[in-house]
Formats: sequence, structure tokens, C-alpha cells
Amino acid sequence: MIETPSVYIPMDRRQALAQGAPLPDRAQGAALFADVSGFTALTEALVNDLGPQRGAEELSRHLNLVYDGLIAELHRYGGSAVSFTGDAITCWFDSAGTTLRLATQRATACALAMQKTMGAFAAITISSGRTVSLAVKVAVAAGPARRFVVGDPEIQVMDVLAGATLDNLSATEKQAGKGEVVLHPSAAGALGDSAQITAWSYDEVTRQRYAVVGGFTGEVAVSPWPAIPADALDESQLRPWLLPPIYKRLSDGQGEFLAELRPAVALFLRFSGIDYDGYDEAGAKLDAYIRQVQKVCDEYQGALLNVNIGDKGSALYVVFGAPAAHEDDAARAARVALALRTPELDFIRTAQIGISQGRMRTGAYGSAECRTYGVLGDDVNLAARLMQAAAPGQILVSRAIYQSTANRFLWDDLPAIKVKGKTEPVAVFNLRGPKTRQAVRLQEANYAMPMVGRAAELEAIKEKMALAMRGRGQIVGITGEAGIGKSRLMAEVIRLANEFQLLGYGGECLSYGTNTGYLVWHSIWRSFFGVDPDWELTRQVNALKKQLQLIDPGLTPRLPLLGTALNLPIPDDDFTRSFDAKLRKDSLESLLADCLRGRVRFSPLFLVLEDCHWIDPLSNDLLDVIGRAIADLPVLLVMSFRPLDPQSGRALKVSQLPHFTEIKLADFTPQEAERLIGLKLEQFFDAQTEIPPDFVDHKPPPSHVAL
Repeated sequence: MIETPSVYIPMDRRQALAQGAPLPDRAQGAALFADVSGFTALTEALVNDLGPQRGAEELSRHLNLVYDGLIAELHRYGGSAVSFTGDAITCWFDSAGTTLRLATQRATACALAMQKTMGAFAAITISSGRTVSLAVKVAVAAGPARRFVVGDPEIQVMDVLAGATLDNLSATEKQAGKGEVVLHPSAAGALGDSAQITAWSYDEVTRQRYAVVGGFTGEVAVSPWPAIPADALDESQLRPWLLPPIYKRLSDGQGEFLAELRPAVALFLRFSGIDYDGYDEAGAKLDAYIRQVQKVCDEYQGALLNVNIGDKGSALYVVFGAPAAHEDDAARAARVALALRTPELDFIRTAQIGISQGRMRTGAYGSAECRTYGVLGDDVNLAARLMQAAAPGQILVSRAIYQSTANRFLWDDLPAIKVKGKTEPVAVFNLRGPKTRQAVRLQEANYAMPMVGRAAELEAIKEKMALAMRGRGQIVGITGEAGIGKSRLMAEVIRLANEFQLLGYGGECLSYGTNTGYLVWHSIWRSFFGVDPDWELTRQVNALKKQLQLIDPGLTPRLPLLGTALNLPIPDDDFTRSFDAKLRKDSLESLLADCLRGRVRFSPLFLVLEDCHWIDPLSNDLLDVIGRAIADLPVLLVMSFRPLDPQSGRALKVSQLPHFTEIKLADFTPQEAERLIGLKLEQFFDAQTEIPPDFVDHKPPPSHVAL
């Protein structure tokens, strides 16, 4: 399928953009909600038959066929798909230029046509011979609505449909069953005697009667959209409607994102506080909040995919792991949840958040005329259920999220809860906050088995350690691709340093911390100065002052400068208040180098900085300053990082110093791989097991295995 960016914009909005006429934010018409069921069962069946990749591609084909049929009917009757929510679409039939009765007739006729279209998918036979059924339920409500365009154009703008009519639509959807078209009283009233009602249902909660419609007493005329010239919309109009990586892919002519089953993290956030019908400024308020959420998500490279307005409040859907994946997407989602838990805008009420992680189907889907980029799956539904179960200000996460991030955050283990769609209670955990990152004297990791290989590399580092202890400071960079064993070798280096009784401090860079100044140094300097981040600020500042006086009383006036290096809000004093940004940075770097010189008069030091491929610019500058300062000091500084692209502009300055040594890690030799596999088999089976030669020859070297 050849895609153009315009198909990612709702049809009525697309028409308005082509004509240069904005849609009014207050409208009258009929809203339609169509929810397709059966895709979860189809996903499982296709993956079992064809495997994850081919199964995902075949699933995408079925998704597109279904939405081709549904959206063809939608556009034939003059409707627009305003948003996709999972396997459902929310649509709008505007009554401008006609009447509410005619708009509701078109919406209802479209709903009946959708049901007829779905007959072709009632029995899908897959390669194994298994049959899977797809079905749709459709709800229709009529009345006033608000139409907003919200979001940062540099990230993505979104079309949002809101107001009491959408609340009514959400309530009506809950009354519908598979194969039914159900009308809210507002829609049934607008249709009058033109509709054939086959049944009525009564909801005790809403105290409303809902109509199941079977047809019309007469024919409803179609109202297809006029064609839009291919060149009607330019890049400045199209680009804001798509996430940047998606727009780039389409504009580069690479076609649609391939359907994939891949690990991803889903975050749902429910908020309230905006009266969509009553406030004229409701659109501006929602826009301000969405931009704030997008800014936070963008910082952690998550993507806000959907804004949904319904009877239970407003909900946002954020995904991590698609379009771009990271090895710590669960931690990124947790950080975003904590940042959004207490809204900054005073008109937004406390948020309720749910997060889950699992294998999800990702990619573009929809029809040739209207598409979206989506991330769907069972764990998306679970995240939404956890959001619904969360109390105001609470963040509930699934077991998978907890297991991925347990050591990075503070948790409450809660009783399992029942959620819709699950036969057994689901384990849930309450995310309370981040666990303070602090370093004490470095301890080697407790590996179950001895390190295999790397003897030459370890010996080279040992020689550098000996030079450092004699007052010739050394910097060692352990480099290699992800999973090749940098952390395992670093553990051996720390063990060796402890044997030599070197006092060590360490920190690690984070993939989402590249814009957080001095991040890798925070834990190092806290431990260096003996400051516990759990203390009150006054106690921390007093501890800093005491340490500076011990090192050199002349350094004390510069104490406020240490705030950024330790991530502490230390107020300026009369001495530092007048410093501009450059003087402040230069003075801080000089102060820390002086402190290091003062400390090593009493004992050699060992510094560890891990994952420096993610180092932030200020940390990189400080690393260069410290690296130069230790040339004639008893200090060993060891870093680990993946190979850096020279064209990326993210080179480590310290690597140019004469006392820097790079230790490049290569794959294991066949003999080392065989020994590692043998040790693992011994560990698992408690016995010597012969390894077939072909296993070592044909399998990738397992240098990524953590022992």
C-alpha cells in the first residue's frame, strides 16, 4: 500500500485544510463508535501458525481489509474517523448545511452498512484450518460537540472530539453487543419514526432507554466526500499531523511501517477538570495540557498516541518502544508517570495512571483513505484497566513493569485485582517514587560463575591500576557492543580495586538522561562528600560545608556551586550570586578538581562511569576536566561505553588525553564460548555435559550472557 501523509488526517479536517477554512470548534451532528472484536484471538492464532513476524504481517492484512470496508461505508455516508482507539474508531457526521435528523440518519445508515460489511469476516479460516470470527458493535449519539486541534506542531497535533454527546456515545457503547447498532435516546429522538427499532434496553445507572435499530422505513441517501487534489495540501499543513519518525518515513518514500509483534510499554492516564461544553476556552486548556504531556513524553522518547474523551473522564494513551525502541522503556514509562502524576496546570485534577508491558502489534493500520499508527495488544488493554482501578494520584503497574524496574523505584506490593478481560486476578504494584541513586564504596557484582576469557584485557587494566597507585593517573575506556560483556569485566575491575583497597565511587549514564546535566556525576559526588540524599537539605548542606573545610577551608565560599553536581537546590550566597553561566560552570569544574586533589593526599581513588555512550554534555565536559586533573594524581578512572559514531558529535573528549587507554572487547573465541556454555550447563544440570561441536561453530558467540 502506497501511503500519503494526508490519510492520517480525519476526512472533514482534510477537506477544510484543502479549502483553507477551519472547522468550527462548536458543532452539531451525530457521533458513531464502532468497536471491532476478535483481533486478539486472531493475533494468537496467526502467531501460533506463522510465527511472530509473518503472523503480524498477516494480521495487518486482515486489519486493513476490515477497516477498508468500514471506512469506505463511513466516507460514503459523509462521516469522518476522528480517532482510532485500539480496535475501535470514533466518527463524526456533521449537520452543517443540513439537519440533525439527516446527519443522524446518515450515521445510523452507515452503522447498519458497517454491520453488513462485517459479514465477510464472520468466519476467517487461517492456514491451520482454524476459524476465527470478527464482529463489530456500533453506537450512535446525536447533539452538540466540540472539535479541537491540540498538541505541539513540532511533535504532533491531534483532532479531538469532546462534549456531552461523546459522554452519551460512551455510555451507549456499553449497551451494545456484537452485531448490534444501538442508539442513544438523543439519536433515537432525532430519527423519530424513520428508524425501525427492534428492541429497547434500560440502564439503571444512566436511567436511559437505548434503542437497537434494525433498519429504516425508507432509503437514506449517501453523501460521499468530494475528491481532494493530490497537491491540495503542502508539507507545512501535513507534517504537524504525524509523529516526526512516521512523517519522515512516508516522505522518504519508504511506505508504511511494517507490522511487527514487538515488546512495548503502554501507559494510560485519566484526568479531569475541563468542562468541554461549558468553557469557551476548553480547547485552549486541553491544548496547554497536551503540550505539557508531550514535552515530558518527548524527553523520555515516548509517544502520545491518543486523546480519548468519554463519560468516565478524559484519557491519554502513551507508548514506549514504538516507533523507537529502547532497552529501558519500562523505566522511561515509570519516569513519565511520576512526572505527570501531579499536574502542573491548576485546572487539571489529579491523574490516575496504569502501565503494562508485553508483546504488542505495532504499525500503521486502517484503510487506504484513513489510517493511523497504532500499538495494540492485550497489555494495552491491561494498562487501561489498571488506570481505571487507580485512585487519584496513584500509579498502578503490572508485574512485568515491576520486574523490569524493581531496583530503580520504590514500590507497594498490593493485593491482586480482578480486571475485565482476565479470568484470574492480576498482580499489581503501586509506584511510589524513584529510588535515590547513590554510590558508596564500590562493590563487585555477585556473579554465580567465574569470568570466562578477558584475561589479557584484565591484565592490561591491572597494569594501569598499578601506575595510578604510583601517582600517574590513568583513564581506561572499556568499549564494545551491547551485551558483549562490558559490565562483567567492570565487575572484575572493581573486585581488583577492592583487593588493592582503593576507595571507589561510581555512577551510570541513563539513556533518557542525555539532557540532564551532570547526571552520571550526581551519585559520585554525593558519596565523595558523604551526603545522604534522604537527609533534609540543611543537613546535606552542613555536611558539604564540613567536607570542604576538611579538604581546604578556602573552598567553602564556592559551596553553592556544588548544587548542580549533586542535584541539590542550594541557594546562592553573596559570593556566587553574581556569577554568569560560564563563570559558574568553569568555577564548579575547578572546585571539583581541587576537591579531588585534596582528597587523594590521603588515599588513592578509583572512579567508575558506566554507559558513557549516553553521557550528557556537561558531564562530558567535567569528565575532561577531571581527566586532565588526575594526570599526576593516584586516581584510576574507568569508563564503559559502546562504540561512538565519529559523525554524531558525541565523542568523549577525555579519549584524546595521553593517559587514556581503550580496551576493546571482541567476541569470544570458539574455545571461550565452549567453556562458557559448559559452565552454564553445569550450573543448570549440575553435571558435565558434552557440547556438540556444531553448536559452538554455528551459534553466535554467547558473550552477552550474564553469569
